[in-house]
Amino acid sequence: MELHDLKEIIACLSGERTKFYYFRDRYALMLLKDYIQQKVGNKAMSISDLKQSPYANLLNKAPVKKVLATAGDGKVSAEMLEMVWDEKPLAFVTTLAKWGNGKKYWKYNQMSRQGYHLVLQLNMATDHTQQFQKLIKPDDVHTFNSYGHPSLKKGNRGTLAWVRLDMDFRTGEVLIEEIQCDWIREVREAIKEGYDWYGDYSSDEIKAYANDVLAPYAKVWEEAMLSATIDFIRHELGINTIYYHSFEIGALLKHITYSKPPRSLYTKLPKQFGFQKTPQGPEFLMREKRVLKLQKKVNEPYWFKLPELNVA
Repeated sequence: MELHDLKEIIACLSGERTKFYYFRDRYALMLLKDYIQQKVGNKAMSISDLKQSPYANLLNKAPVKKVLATAGDGKVSAEMLEMVWDEKPLAFVTTLAKWGNGKKYWKYNQMSRQGYHLVLQLNMATDHTQQFQKLIKPDDVHTFNSYGHPSLKKGNRGTLAWVRLDMDFRTGEVLIEEIQCDWIREVREAIKEGYDWYGDYSSDEIKAYANDVLAPYAKVWEEAMLSATIDFIRHELGINTIYYHSFEIGALLKHITYSKPPRSLYTKLPKQFGFQKTPQGPEFLMREKRVLKLQKKVNEPYWFKLPELNVA
């Protein structure tokens, strides 16, 4: 994306803390809520119609089943979905950042094209920080974030995960370039290797942190990050056309030959959220001859695309 667009977004949408709460399968409630609001507004939609929607598979998720069980007339409204809540949701604070240097080092930065990316960071809230500092006594509150990645470097909270977004306001498209988490991987590595480079903690203390504090985050971080991303794109940026890299195309266009990301993040995760396979990627990329040429190296290339909504 262009630098002036990136700066404008960050200037307009940064400032006060943006809180985000998540619990297992909340993404299903969020996606179905958007779908119902787009189709019938504040009215209710029949369960039979939902079973014919692109999100029919989400009706089997536990929090959605709770709603269906109360739908005595066989209809579900967006308000009913919004009212489902967990007693102890995980609390996050989202922030925005920049990634990229224009025409410089774009291949090194694992970008599909020259320019800049908007980064949405999913940061753990104060309750996590307090427990983390009590058990680990870290040298730095950002201790398990990789320095060379787009995570927070200042402040009193660590970044659980982030997403890099490329977009074009002229075509009205967003591409989810990367979704990644350093924190959980680095904690597991510290336990496995038995090192204490990042603070004053014992083997038992870091294991207690991983098992008692971090475990709930580890179970849902992919869901939480992608849920926050879709919500941000639709309701903050006001963009409805959302693409997601497939594993093969993503690695090829981002020049990743070694240390490729977990395959599930670019196969299982988008399918879980209802993204559908499409042979055509975002227009702002497909108009580049370089992309079209590279794509021919993949047998039956495809992208993922989220079913579109008319979001006001």
